[in-house]
Amino acid sequence: MNKLFRIALWVCVVLGCLALLLNIASFLFVAPALVVPSLILAAFFIAVFLFLMRLSPMWARPATGWVAMSLLWGSGTAVGLALLSSGSVLTLATASGWEDSLMSWAGAYPEEIAKASGVFFVLLAFRQLNRPWHGWVVGATIGMGFEALENIMYGITGVVMHPASDWIGLWQTWGIRLIAGPGLHVFLTGLAGWGIGWAIFAAYRPLRWRLAMIFGFLFLAFALHFAWNYTFSSEVLVVIKAVLVALVLYPLSIYLIIRGNRLAKQDSSYSYSPGTESLRTVV
Repeated sequence: MNKLFRIALWVCVVLGCLALLLNIASFLFVAPALVVPSLILAAFFIAVFLFLMRLSPMWARPATGWVAMSLLWGSGTAVGLALLSSGSVLTLATASGWEDSLMSWAGAYPEEIAKASGVFFVLLAFRQLNRPWHGWVVGATIGMGFEALENIMYGITGVVMHPASDWIGLWQTWGIRLIAGPGLHVFLTGLAGWGIGWAIFAAYRPLRWRLAMIFGFLFLAFALHFAWNYTFSSEVLVVIKAVLVALVLYPLSIYLIIRGNRLAKQDSSYSYSPGTESLRTVV
């Protein structure tokens, strides 16, 4: 645990909470009656993913502190940073004339960097986070917070855009996002977190290997997000693109989860994290 990173984490999260509150306040002006239902849907989304993640041997205990900070970084700090920079990125992308990539640059570039930065701060701020695979669970939790707020934002947009019913617009938007690309940000930031976790906690590795893990997995998350947001005039190409991205992202994420679980079960060294498989093996 690094005290400097812990202080910096608190500062960033407090500023992020202000951004989160401003976002929620803006939703009240657009669709005040549906803000509470949207928050309930987001809470249910987070609860389901957290329940599943707690079943994993990779899960670090005690979890209250780092989970709360990860969720607030994702829903507040990362969203705030992405919104601050996306306008400039859009302007640059527009000036390039590469119009099909506008949403890719505006989403993948600032969002993946903002989320991955939080993985560094959280991993270095909590003593119980001390294993390479903890990078995945922290990254996934940050992505979870980000995706929950993004679903609310798109849901409110669906409310405004639907011609017949606000409620139908809300449910349709949430349904599409949960069916097409379920947990997209969870798994994207989990990829980046996997590389960061190994770079920080793996033993006996040279600096070049650690840098390769950080930038390699971060670039992979960026590239998949970039491809997911890329637009085509042909609906067939859009579907093909989404399927190809899914065929890379989800199987790779499943492989990393299986590998991380196996490594966590085999870990018989000392861990500060009480209640883990490794500690019970030692005892």
